[in-house]
Amino acid sequence: MPLRREVPAHFTVPQLFRARRITQCQSPMMAIFRFQLAHHFALLLTQPRHRARGVFTMAAQPSVQAMRPGPMPTIPDLVFPPNLDRFNSPAREYILRHNKPWDGIAVGALVFSPEPKVLVIQRAKSDSLPEKWEIPSGVVSNDPAKDSTIISAVAREIWEETGLFARGLARLVTAPAVIGSPESAAQLQTEADGFVFSNSTRTKVFCRYVFDVDVGDMVPGEQHIKLNPCEHQDFLWASEEEIRDGIVGKEKLEIDFTSEHLRRLILEGFRLRRNSCGL
Repeated sequence: MPLRREVPAHFTVPQLFRARRITQCQSPMMAIFRFQLAHHFALLLTQPRHRARGVFTMAAQPSVQAMRPGPMPTIPDLVFPPNLDRFNSPAREYILRHNKPWDGIAVGALVFSPEPKVLVIQRAKSDSLPEKWEIPSGVVSNDPAKDSTIISAVAREIWEETGLFARGLARLVTAPAVIGSPESAAQLQTEADGFVFSNSTRTKVFCRYVFDVDVGDMVPGEQHIKLNPCEHQDFLWASEEEIRDGIVGKEKLEIDFTSEHLRRLILEGFRLRRNSCGL
């Protein structure tokens, strides 16, 4: 009777090789053994990898829930200058008060480190505009329980997309679309301090306002950022020169923004910060 050995599922790869050498079975058991060995190798080869500046290391796949920020903590009133007080109201109320034909308001956040460098995040492969780079942003909810004001929506979007805690808003950042560009063609209405755009199906119109947001003293080398992998897959801190050139770091990573208008907004944010510091 041929020797038969059971192959436990918890065997390591070396153990599996040793088991194969001493197994004399040429029966269907050998087919099962070979299948288990192939399955074990497949698991190793498909093990998720985490990138750290060009270095790949094997790591267990964290769950989506573990990676995304938890519930937003209760925050005190955000600090902002008097000229932003008009945004301290619900989106629907703002639209009606200014008699605008918009379906909603979107917000964006420029988060700077002291150097300064700006935080940009890369959209997930599975999302629209896959692997494009952008800033934390989103649409203001008309549900007062979620977004009581436009300003509070900025804090919520930053928390949900990066896990960062907003402390205040420094200023509004604007950059008009270049005449003749695809963005200017999509801009349905000229705004002095916002960018009016339509959704992908051109069924709704929004106005986006972008703010320079204070989240405390951020250090780019420290891993404060917590991304929601359903929406974003990577982040980086980029200098003004790197944003202008579209190339970041020693690795010469090319960053392709969701729009040229966004790149100009970020550069304008750097300029306004320099002016505010008297540089």
